[in-house]
Amino acid sequence: MSLFVKFFLLLSLCISGVQASTLPPKQERPDSKDIIFDTSTYEDVIDMSYTTSTFHLPALCKDAAYAKSCSFFENYYVSKFEHDYIGYITDNLNFDDESDDLFIQRDIAYQDVTFDFRVIKELGFMCAIVLVKQEFLDQKATLTDVYNFNLETKKFVHFEDLFEEPTLAAMTCSNLVFDKFKEYGYKNLYLIKAQIEVDPRNFVLLPDGIEFIFTKGTVAPNEVNSRLFISVDDLITARPKKEWFPSMKGEVLGRKHVSHGIKSKLLN
Repeated sequence: MSLFVKFFLLLSLCISGVQASTLPPKQERPDSKDIIFDTSTYEDVIDMSYTTSTFHLPALCKDAAYAKSCSFFENYYVSKFEHDYIGYITDNLNFDDESDDLFIQRDIAYQDVTFDFRVIKELGFMCAIVLVKQEFLDQKATLTDVYNFNLETKKFVHFEDLFEEPTLAAMTCSNLVFDKFKEYGYKNLYLIKAQIEVDPRNFVLLPDGIEFIFTKGTVAPNEVNSRLFISVDDLITARPKKEWFPSMKGEVLGRKHVSHGIKSKLLN
Protein backbone atom coordinates (compact mmCIF):
# COMPACT_ATOMS: atom_id res chain seq x y z
CA MET A 1 0.00 0.00 0.00
CA SER A 2 1.43 3.40 -0.97
CA LEU A 3 2.50 6.00 1.56
CA PHE A 4 -0.17 8.37 0.23
CA VAL A 5 -2.93 5.80 0.73
CA LYS A 6 -1.68 4.91 4.20
CA PHE A 7 -1.66 8.59 5.15
CA PHE A 8 -5.26 9.17 4.19
CA LEU A 9 -6.46 5.93 5.71
CA LEU A 10 -4.79 6.89 8.98
CA LEU A 11 -6.24 10.38 8.74
CA SER A 12 -9.73 9.01 8.17
CA LEU A 13 -9.36 6.85 11.25
CA CYS A 14 -7.84 9.39 13.58
CA ILE A 15 -9.89 12.48 12.92
CA SER A 16 -13.10 10.98 11.62
CA GLY A 17 -16.09 10.75 13.12
CA VAL A 18 -18.48 11.29 10.01
CA GLN A 19 -19.30 9.95 7.85
CA ALA A 20 -27.57 7.26 7.78
CA SER A 21 -28.00 9.83 8.94
CA THR A 22 -24.97 10.52 11.09
CA LEU A 23 -26.14 14.09 11.24
CA PRO A 24 -28.47 15.41 13.93
CA PRO A 25 -32.10 15.03 12.84
CA LYS A 26 -33.61 17.99 11.09
CA GLN A 27 -36.20 19.86 13.12
CA GLU A 28 -39.42 21.57 12.18
CA ARG A 29 -38.96 24.93 10.57
CA PRO A 30 -38.81 27.53 13.37
CA ASP A 31 -40.68 30.81 13.03
CA SER A 32 -37.77 33.13 12.35
CA LYS A 33 -37.48 35.76 9.66
CA ASP A 34 -33.73 35.78 10.18
CA ILE A 35 -33.30 32.27 8.78
CA ILE A 36 -33.14 31.68 5.07
CA PHE A 37 -34.31 28.19 4.15
CA ASP A 38 -32.68 27.19 0.91
CA THR A 39 -31.70 23.57 0.49
CA SER A 40 -30.44 23.99 -3.07
CA THR A 41 -26.81 23.33 -3.89
CA TYR A 42 -24.34 24.21 -6.60
CA GLU A 43 -20.99 22.92 -7.85
CA ASP A 44 -17.65 24.65 -8.03
CA VAL A 45 -14.74 23.02 -9.88
CA ILE A 46 -11.17 24.16 -9.24
CA ASP A 47 -8.31 22.93 -11.43
CA MET A 48 -4.72 23.03 -10.21
CA SER A 49 -1.54 21.77 -11.86
CA TYR A 50 -1.91 18.21 -10.61
CA THR A 51 -5.36 18.05 -9.04
CA THR A 52 -9.00 18.79 -9.80
CA SER A 53 -11.43 19.45 -6.96
CA THR A 54 -15.20 19.37 -7.36
CA PHE A 55 -17.12 21.00 -4.51
CA HIS A 56 -20.80 20.49 -3.76
CA LEU A 57 -21.79 23.59 -1.84
CA PRO A 58 -25.06 24.69 -0.22
CA ALA A 59 -26.72 27.88 -1.40
CA LEU A 60 -25.79 29.32 1.99
CA CYS A 61 -22.29 29.91 0.61
CA LYS A 62 -23.66 32.60 -1.70
CA ASP A 63 -24.94 34.55 1.28
CA ALA A 64 -22.63 37.43 2.15
CA ALA A 65 -22.66 36.43 5.82
CA TYR A 66 -21.14 33.01 5.09
CA ALA A 67 -19.35 33.38 1.74
CA LYS A 68 -15.97 34.13 3.32
CA SER A 69 -16.13 31.07 5.56
CA CYS A 70 -17.05 28.85 2.62
CA SER A 71 -14.16 30.24 0.56
CA PHE A 72 -11.77 29.50 3.40
CA PHE A 73 -12.78 25.83 3.46
CA GLU A 74 -12.60 25.54 -0.33
CA ASN A 75 -9.11 27.03 -0.48
CA TYR A 76 -7.95 24.83 2.37
CA TYR A 77 -9.02 21.58 0.71
CA VAL A 78 -7.72 22.59 -2.72
CA SER A 79 -4.27 23.58 -1.48
CA LYS A 80 -3.95 20.63 0.89
CA PHE A 81 -4.85 18.09 -1.80
CA GLU A 82 -2.42 19.65 -4.28
CA HIS A 83 0.35 19.77 -1.68
CA ASP A 84 -0.18 16.18 -0.52
CA TYR A 85 -0.36 14.81 -4.05
CA ILE A 86 2.84 16.57 -5.13
CA GLY A 87 4.49 15.18 -2.01
CA TYR A 88 3.31 11.71 -2.97
CA ILE A 89 4.73 12.07 -6.49
CA THR A 90 8.04 13.35 -5.15
CA ASP A 91 8.35 10.52 -2.64
CA ASN A 92 7.83 7.97 -5.43
CA LEU A 93 10.18 9.45 -8.04
CA ASN A 94 12.74 7.08 -9.50
CA PHE A 95 15.76 9.31 -9.96
CA ASP A 96 17.63 6.55 -11.78
CA ASP A 97 14.96 6.15 -14.46
CA GLU A 98 13.71 9.34 -16.12
CA SER A 99 11.03 7.41 -18.00
CA ASP A 100 9.44 6.65 -14.63
CA ASP A 101 9.14 10.34 -13.78
CA LEU A 102 5.60 10.86 -12.50
CA PHE A 103 5.93 14.60 -13.03
CA ILE A 104 6.21 13.98 -16.76
CA GLN A 105 3.38 11.49 -16.62
CA ARG A 106 1.16 14.18 -15.07
CA ASP A 107 -1.72 11.96 -13.97
CA ILE A 108 -4.35 14.24 -12.49
CA ALA A 109 -5.73 13.41 -9.05
CA TYR A 110 -9.40 14.08 -8.36
CA GLN A 111 -11.34 14.82 -5.23
CA ASP A 112 -15.07 15.22 -4.69
CA VAL A 113 -15.92 17.34 -1.65
CA THR A 114 -19.41 17.66 -0.16
CA PHE A 115 -20.14 20.31 2.45
CA ASP A 116 -22.97 20.23 4.95
CA PHE A 117 -23.23 23.41 7.00
CA ARG A 118 -25.26 23.59 10.20
CA VAL A 119 -25.95 26.99 11.68
CA ILE A 120 -26.97 27.08 15.33
CA LYS A 121 -28.08 30.66 15.73
CA GLU A 122 -28.62 30.46 19.49
CA LEU A 123 -24.91 29.84 20.02
CA GLY A 124 -23.62 31.97 17.16
CA PHE A 125 -21.62 29.30 15.39
CA MET A 126 -21.61 27.12 12.33
CA CYS A 127 -20.75 23.44 12.08
CA ALA A 128 -19.17 22.28 8.84
CA ILE A 129 -19.21 18.58 8.00
CA VAL A 130 -16.94 17.82 5.07
CA LEU A 131 -17.05 14.52 3.18
CA VAL A 132 -14.15 13.86 0.83
CA LYS A 133 -13.63 11.18 -1.82
CA GLN A 134 -10.26 11.13 -3.59
CA GLU A 135 -8.88 9.23 -6.57
CA PHE A 136 -5.23 9.21 -7.60
CA LEU A 137 -3.23 6.81 -9.75
CA ASP A 138 -6.00 4.17 -9.56
CA GLN A 139 -6.10 4.50 -5.78
CA LYS A 140 -9.09 5.68 -3.74
CA ALA A 141 -9.44 7.24 -0.30
CA THR A 142 -12.30 8.55 1.80
CA LEU A 143 -12.09 10.90 4.75
CA THR A 144 -14.27 13.19 6.78
CA ASP A 145 -13.72 16.32 8.83
CA VAL A 146 -16.01 18.17 11.22
CA TYR A 147 -15.44 21.78 12.26
CA ASN A 148 -17.26 24.04 14.70
CA PHE A 149 -16.76 27.66 13.68
CA ASN A 150 -17.56 30.74 15.80
CA LEU A 151 -19.28 33.20 13.46
CA GLU A 152 -18.54 36.17 15.71
CA THR A 153 -14.84 35.63 16.40
CA LYS A 154 -14.17 33.82 13.09
CA LYS A 155 -12.26 31.17 15.01
CA PHE A 156 -12.65 27.42 15.34
CA VAL A 157 -14.24 26.07 18.50
CA HIS A 158 -12.00 23.38 19.98
CA PHE A 159 -12.90 20.64 22.42
CA GLU A 160 -10.88 22.21 25.22
CA ASP A 161 -12.92 25.40 24.87
CA LEU A 162 -16.05 23.61 26.04
CA PHE A 163 -14.99 22.33 29.47
CA GLU A 164 -13.25 23.50 32.61
CA GLU A 165 -11.61 20.07 32.74
CA PRO A 166 -11.17 19.06 29.08
CA THR A 167 -8.87 16.12 29.85
CA LEU A 168 -11.54 14.47 31.98
CA ALA A 169 -14.14 15.19 29.30
CA ALA A 170 -11.91 13.62 26.64
CA MET A 171 -11.40 10.47 28.72
CA THR A 172 -15.15 10.20 29.30
CA CYS A 173 -15.90 10.56 25.59
CA SER A 174 -13.20 8.06 24.68
CA ASN A 175 -14.65 5.43 27.01
CA LEU A 176 -18.23 6.02 25.85
CA VAL A 177 -17.22 5.71 22.20
CA PHE A 178 -15.34 2.49 22.89
CA ASP A 179 -18.26 1.00 24.84
CA LYS A 180 -20.67 1.93 22.05
CA PHE A 181 -18.79 0.21 19.22
CA LYS A 182 -16.66 -2.50 20.87
CA GLU A 183 -19.20 -5.21 20.04
CA TYR A 184 -18.22 -5.01 16.36
CA GLY A 185 -14.59 -5.90 17.07
CA TYR A 186 -13.00 -3.38 14.69
CA LYS A 187 -9.30 -2.96 15.43
CA ASN A 188 -9.46 0.66 14.31
CA LEU A 189 -11.52 1.42 17.40
CA TYR A 190 -8.45 1.20 19.63
CA LEU A 191 -6.65 3.81 17.54
CA ILE A 192 -9.70 6.07 17.57
CA LYS A 193 -10.11 5.65 21.32
CA ALA A 194 -6.52 6.72 21.89
CA GLN A 195 -6.90 9.67 19.54
CA ILE A 196 -10.00 10.94 21.35
CA GLU A 197 -8.16 10.75 24.68
CA VAL A 198 -5.42 13.02 23.33
CA ASP A 199 -7.26 15.33 20.94
CA PRO A 200 -11.02 14.88 20.41
CA ARG A 201 -12.12 15.91 16.93
CA ASN A 202 -14.94 15.38 14.47
CA PHE A 203 -17.75 16.19 16.83
CA VAL A 204 -20.83 18.31 16.26
CA LEU A 205 -21.47 20.82 19.03
CA LEU A 206 -25.13 20.91 20.06
CA PRO A 207 -26.99 22.91 22.73
CA ASP A 208 -27.44 19.79 24.87
CA GLY A 209 -24.21 17.89 24.22
CA ILE A 210 -21.83 16.80 21.48
CA GLU A 211 -22.11 14.17 18.78
CA PHE A 212 -19.12 12.27 17.42
CA ILE A 213 -19.36 11.28 13.77
CA PHE A 214 -17.14 8.52 12.43
CA THR A 215 -16.13 7.54 8.94
CA LYS A 216 -18.35 4.88 7.50
CA GLY A 217 -16.91 1.42 8.02
CA THR A 218 -14.15 2.35 10.50
CA VAL A 219 -15.78 1.46 13.82
CA ALA A 220 -18.72 -0.66 12.67
CA PRO A 221 -20.13 -2.28 9.52
CA ASN A 222 -21.27 0.06 6.77
CA GLU A 223 -24.93 -0.49 7.56
CA VAL A 224 -24.49 0.63 11.19
CA ASN A 225 -24.99 4.25 12.18
CA SER A 226 -21.45 5.31 13.03
CA ARG A 227 -22.23 8.17 15.36
CA LEU A 228 -22.62 8.72 19.09
CA PHE A 229 -24.41 11.56 20.85
CA ILE A 230 -23.04 12.30 24.33
CA SER A 231 -25.32 14.35 26.55
CA VAL A 232 -23.95 17.21 28.60
CA ASP A 233 -25.30 15.29 31.61
CA ASP A 234 -22.78 12.52 30.89
CA LEU A 235 -19.98 15.09 30.98
CA ILE A 236 -21.07 17.03 34.05
CA THR A 237 -18.03 16.01 36.12
CA ALA A 238 -15.81 17.72 33.53
CA ARG A 239 -17.66 20.98 34.29
CA PRO A 240 -19.07 21.95 30.88
CA LYS A 241 -19.16 25.69 30.21
CA LYS A 242 -22.72 26.99 30.24
CA GLU A 243 -22.14 29.44 27.40
CA TRP A 244 -21.77 26.49 25.03
CA PHE A 245 -24.54 24.33 26.47
CA PRO A 246 -27.71 26.40 26.98
CA SER A 247 -29.57 23.36 28.32
CA MET A 248 -27.50 23.73 31.51
CA LYS A 249 -29.08 27.15 32.05
CA GLY A 250 -32.56 25.74 31.84
CA GLU A 251 -33.09 26.98 28.30
CA VAL A 252 -35.13 24.57 26.23
CA LEU A 253 -33.40 24.75 22.87
CA GLY A 254 -33.30 21.06 22.11
CA ARG A 255 -31.49 20.51 18.82
CA LYS A 256 -33.03 23.32 16.86
CA HIS A 257 -30.63 24.18 14.10
CA VAL A 258 -30.60 25.03 10.45
CA SER A 259 -29.13 22.64 7.93
CA HIS A 260 -27.77 23.97 4.67
CA GLY A 261 -26.39 21.10 2.67
CA ILE A 262 -27.16 17.74 1.14
CA LYS A 263 -27.00 14.19 2.38
CA SER A 264 -24.05 12.35 0.98
CA LYS A 265 -23.99 8.68 0.06
CA LEU A 266 -20.96 8.49 2.31
CA LEU A 267 -23.31 8.80 5.26
CA ASN A 268 -25.06 5.78 6.69
